[in-house]
Amino acid sequence: MTRIKILFVFCICLFFVMVGCSSDEEKKAAHLEKGKTYFDQGEYKSAQIEFKNAIQIDPEFAEAYSHLGETALKLGDPQGAFSAFSMVERFEPDNMDARLKLATFLMLGKQADQAREKIDVILAKEPDNIQALFLLAGILDQEKKFTEAASTFKKIIELDDKQTRAYLGLARALSRQEKPGDAEEALKKAVDTNPDDTTPHLALFSYYVSQKEFDRAEKEIKDAIEIDPDNIDLLIILGNYHFRQRDPKKAEAAYLKAIETDPKNIKPYMVIAGFYDVTGEKDQALAMYKKALDLQPDDIRIKNAIARFHFKEKQIEDAKKFTDEILAKRPKYIPARMLQGELFLLDRKFGKAADLFSGIVDEEPKSARAHYFKGLAHIGKGEAPAGKSSIAKALELNPKYLKAKLLMAEIYLRERDYNLAQKESEEILEMVPAHYPAKLILGNALMLQKKTDAAEDTFNSMILLEPQNPTGYYRLGLLYRMEKKHDLALENFSKARKINPKLMDVFTNTVLIHAAKGQFDTAIEKCTEQMKLFPENKTVQAIIHNMKGNLYLAQRKNDLAEKSYEAALNANANYMQPYYALGRLYLIQKKEERAIKQYQAIIEKNPKQAGPHMLLGTIYDMQKRWDKSEKHYRAALEINPEFAPAANNLAYLLASQDNNIDEALGYAKIAKQKIPDDPGVMDTLGWIYYKKGLYESAIRELEESIEKKPDNATIRYHLGMAYLKVGKKTRAKTNLEKALALDENLEEAAEVKKLLSEM
Repeated sequence: MTRIKILFVFCICLFFVMVGCSSDEEKKAAHLEKGKTYFDQGEYKSAQIEFKNAIQIDPEFAEAYSHLGETALKLGDPQGAFSAFSMVERFEPDNMDARLKLATFLMLGKQADQAREKIDVILAKEPDNIQALFLLAGILDQEKKFTEAASTFKKIIELDDKQTRAYLGLARALSRQEKPGDAEEALKKAVDTNPDDTTPHLALFSYYVSQKEFDRAEKEIKDAIEIDPDNIDLLIILGNYHFRQRDPKKAEAAYLKAIETDPKNIKPYMVIAGFYDVTGEKDQALAMYKKALDLQPDDIRIKNAIARFHFKEKQIEDAKKFTDEILAKRPKYIPARMLQGELFLLDRKFGKAADLFSGIVDEEPKSARAHYFKGLAHIGKGEAPAGKSSIAKALELNPKYLKAKLLMAEIYLRERDYNLAQKESEEILEMVPAHYPAKLILGNALMLQKKTDAAEDTFNSMILLEPQNPTGYYRLGLLYRMEKKHDLALENFSKARKINPKLMDVFTNTVLIHAAKGQFDTAIEKCTEQMKLFPENKTVQAIIHNMKGNLYLAQRKNDLAEKSYEAALNANANYMQPYYALGRLYLIQKKEERAIKQYQAIIEKNPKQAGPHMLLGTIYDMQKRWDKSEKHYRAALEINPEFAPAANNLAYLLASQDNNIDEALGYAKIAKQKIPDDPGVMDTLGWIYYKKGLYESAIRELEESIEKKPDNATIRYHLGMAYLKVGKKTRAKTNLEKALALDENLEEAAEVKKLLSEM
């Protein structure tokens, strides 16, 4: 009885196991079929769920993995597809289709060796597998084994002479072997093989363009359009071809035909808008952008293109408006954020720009443009090392990034690393031989290295390249002035002034040469002539009055000098040089006490004038009566908190006495904001940075200052000290020696001599 019971229980269990197995088989098959149905209907998410359900029942279900891989491809998930096909390969090693797909993924991922391993397995079993042969040819092409690639394409053609792709691949491999005739024959066979396919015609078109057989090229693109007249991309290619051939009318006609062919498609509107922009028809460009926007009002790409257009045209408010609209809807949209950052740079909001571009770099670490603009922002903030590092990163990512290379060349020039400035500019000229700004940097670098013959050749090449650009003549004039070839210098300055008589640097150098030759009447006459060109520009009037004062002072015509300096201050009270000039004049004449009484009387009559306080502060400064000078600078700033000359002088006074450096920095920044190009302001800010231990920032300001005032002993001393702090002893020594040579009575002369002896 017991045995019968045991046998009965065993049979019951066996029954349920068999029923359970049968049920699992049915379930996984049902999930598979439902997945296939969803896939055919385009419901890929639902299909994915069903295939995964089938795999959950049977983790070794290769067919489900295969369908899951196809579904992942449809969902744009290449990693998921690769994983699924890897499982197929694992459970079905003879599944060549899965192995082929894996090889394709590996090849696209530039893992050629691993792809090649899988292809070799496929071809060992199926030597005539055309898809595997195509992959093999592609890998050989990547490896620049063009002869082997050509042989592989020929094998495909032997297997199936209707394979258009093989003819195209063969033509490419033959071209790279420099066999243009054979490449052309392969392309012609591609056309003959499939005469209704536009792709071979396009390949033959590109080939004829590369061979400069333009008539034959045009025929091929027109044949392609005849085959597929509704294809706007072909019409756009035709338009681009005519544009490159410098036939804008035909180009415009092709673009307009594209619009006519598909008036609801935004692409031809965007293309022709860019065409009108490049050809200078700005109103038509904007009109086409707006037509595209009318078709798709919410398309942020169109809005971004319009914002860029306005930015390029210096229509800044319109650019900001469109950028703000985009970022209100898509705060993370990088193209609009890039433009916003560039707008910050334009507004000199360097801190905001640096933060913005830093964020973009975090998200897009391989964006050379983002690193470039981040570098610009740091340089604008006075953070030269960080700026240089970002520019270097941009060049590491894109060694042919011309803007970044040019900026790096400028940085080297500013750092007085003339050899590296020369190298960078020469590399740009290797890529673009007629690059005018690179020639300018190269010429300057050569001139400053005293390679005068090479510099002369470079400046002359600039003149040949752009004869109506005054820059080449001006730089050549500077070179001749440096060599004391005054007549040649004047001749070139004169040519520059004929092109643009308002160039103040050219005018200034002309006057200085006449003064050096003792031709003071001519120099003063030039000043009078120049002033007539700027009747409304008070800043320029002040500069010229100050220059006249210097010319009169050189002739010891002190009364005329004093009147000129006063005229300069009347023209522009923010111009600093006349304050110092008047102070020195009073000291020379021993009239400072009389001047003090005069300005005190002016203040008593009208206490709300900042100018007299500034003059009193300057005189007391020169007398080393620091308490009184500080009092009057502060008084001037109480009357006008943004009065740059007083802010600068008070900042320098506080820094020199090591008295509240942070307050000094605040005043220096006010001066820098108001008169950013004044060398005295640069020197003050640089010296304060030095005092705060910000030596690289100090060097940047002091280098720019010395460019404008190379013969100022104090600035040379400051720059030498900053170089010394960063370990650049050769440059430090050069500048400290120059400071002593310029002024042996320099206040810091004893310290400088001690430092030089220790070096």
